[in-house]
Amino acid sequence: MARLFISYRRKDSSGYAQTLHEDLLQAFPGMEVFRDLESIAAGEDFVDAIERELDRCNVVLVLVGPHWLSMTDAQGKRRLDNPNDPVRMEIARALTRRGVRVIPVLVGGAVMPDAAELPEELSALGRRNAHEMTDKRWQYDFGELCGVLEKLPGMPMRSTASDSTTHSSSNKNAAGDDDLPLPESFKKPVGRVIGAARKLVWGVGIFFTFIIVVAIFVGEEETTPQPAPAPAPFAADDPAPAPVAPVAPVAVATLPAPAAPAPEPERDLTGNWTMVDAQGERIPLTLTRQGNDLTLRSPRINVTQHPVWQVYNAVLIQTYGQGVTDIHFEGAGEAYERDVNFALNIFANGNVMINTGSLSLRVANSSTMTGTLRYNSGETSVVTVSRSSGAAAN
Repeated sequence: MARLFISYRRKDSSGYAQTLHEDLLQAFPGMEVFRDLESIAAGEDFVDAIERELDRCNVVLVLVGPHWLSMTDAQGKRRLDNPNDPVRMEIARALTRRGVRVIPVLVGGAVMPDAAELPEELSALGRRNAHEMTDKRWQYDFGELCGVLEKLPGMPMRSTASDSTTHSSSNKNAAGDDDLPLPESFKKPVGRVIGAARKLVWGVGIFFTFIIVVAIFVGEEETTPQPAPAPAPFAADDPAPAPVAPVAPVAVATLPAPAAPAPEPERDLTGNWTMVDAQGERIPLTLTRQGNDLTLRSPRINVTQHPVWQVYNAVLIQTYGQGVTDIHFEGAGEAYERDVNFALNIFANGNVMINTGSLSLRVANSSTMTGTLRYNSGETSVVTVSRSSGAAAN
C-alpha cells in the first residue's frame, strides 16, 4: 500500500496539516497518510515511529508556513540549526532515501527558502520545486497536487467515487432526527452559491455606503463656516498697552524615568467569543486552548437569523428546491506569540460539510482579536473577534 508522510511544525502550520490530511484521505482511499498527531499511538516512542514511517513512505510533503524557517526555541536559537530538531531530522532522513519524492508545500503565504538559508543537510530541499497551496484557491491547488502525486511510481489514482476537491462527511457522526443530509449533487456547487450570496450583500452595502458618503460631503459644503473678519488695527489715539513685567524663571522638577512595563503574561484564549465580519454578521464562537493548540466551534446558527445566510439559502431553494436550516463552524489551529491561525470546516444541517476555509487572527488585547476569514470557495472578509459571555457552543 502506498504511504505518504506529512512533515510540519505544529506552531507554524498544524491547521493546514489537518485539512490536507483529511483531503488526501478523501482523494486517495487506498493510501495511508501519516501525520504525527493522528498516527502515533499513545505511549509509542515518537522518534522511532517517525523513522519507521519515513523508511516505508513513497512521498514526503514538507509543509512550509510563514514561521517555518525562523521559528526559535526557548533559548532564542533557530530550531532548524539544532541537529536534534524533529522537523530537521525528518527532512534530512527523507532526503537521503532513494525512491522517495520530497515535495515542499507552501502554505499561509510562505515563500520557499533558499538553499543558503538552510542547514547543509537540508540544502537539497531548497533546490526542490515547491507547490503552493493558497487559502483562496485551496481546492484548485489541492487538485493540482493530486495530479502530481498520482503520476509518481507506486502511488494510486485518485478516487472517482468522490469529488477530490470537497471534504467528505463520512468521518462525522450520523445525523440526528432533526438533520437533513444533502445529496452530493447539492453539496458540490455550494461554494459558488455562497460566493454569489456574499457578493450580492457586498454590492448592496457598497451602494448605501456611497450614498452616505455623498450626503456627508454635501452637508459639509453647506455648513462650512465663513472665516471671521480680521481685527481692526489700533487707532493713532488709542492708549498704548501697558508694559508687561518680566517673569522670573521657574525651576522644573526632574521626574523619575518610568519603570519598564512588566512582561505581559500569556493570554488564555479559552472561553466564549463573538466574531463579526464586514457585513455585520455575528457568529458566536467557543475557543479551547491547551498549550499552543486551539480548537474552535460555533453553535448551530439558524440561517433565518443572519442576512448573508438568508440570501444563500434563498438561492439554494430557488436553484435546487432544497435549502438548509442551520450552519456551524468547527476548527483547529495554534497560537504563536500574538498570531492565531485556524483551519475551518463549515457544516450545514448538523454534519454535512459544505465548505472549508481558514481564520487568521492577531491578538490585540485580552478581549479583542482582528484578522481575516477566508473561505476556500473564494470569499474573504475582515473580522473582529471579541470576548463575550454566555453559554458554550453546543
